[in-house]
Amino acid sequence: MEKSDRIFSIICMGLSFWLILESLNYKIIKGYTPGPAFLPFWTGVILFIFAIALMMETFSKKKGREKGKKDQILPPRPSLYRLGYIMLITAGFAVVMNFLGFTITTVLYVMTILFFLEGFNPVKSIIAGLAFGFCFFLIFLYWMEVSLPIGFWGF
Repeated sequence: MEKSDRIFSIICMGLSFWLILESLNYKIIKGYTPGPAFLPFWTGVILFIFAIALMMETFSKKKGREKGKKDQILPPRPSLYRLGYIMLITAGFAVVMNFLGFTITTVLYVMTILFFLEGFNPVKSIIAGLAFGFCFFLIFLYWMEVSLPIGFWGF
């Protein structure tokens, strides 16, 4: 895995340099607010830091690995199933968002993840989903003043 980690680290460094260079064509700060280059610039910086950390980890002597033990290419089967479920739930989220609206879909998404994948009881899942959806509604609509997809119920 060390060789593949080094290759991936080099690819990430290249991508981060590209993000940083391209973002310099635009303004990072526009007045008192972030400009169009703010997100790509800082994404590139953070990606570069993580790529350097990954590269340093591949060269470190203390790996904690046993000699002769092979690295698994894929995670264990339950983790793959969990990843598949999350991808299916997220795809469903994207499909029904325009029909139900962002707020209701977010509430259902959080409730589904917490109940089925995290094992929360139904009451806690519903309360957390409602709180999360309500907070997102307030943040996006009133604080950030961003219009969200509106469902047939009007929110």
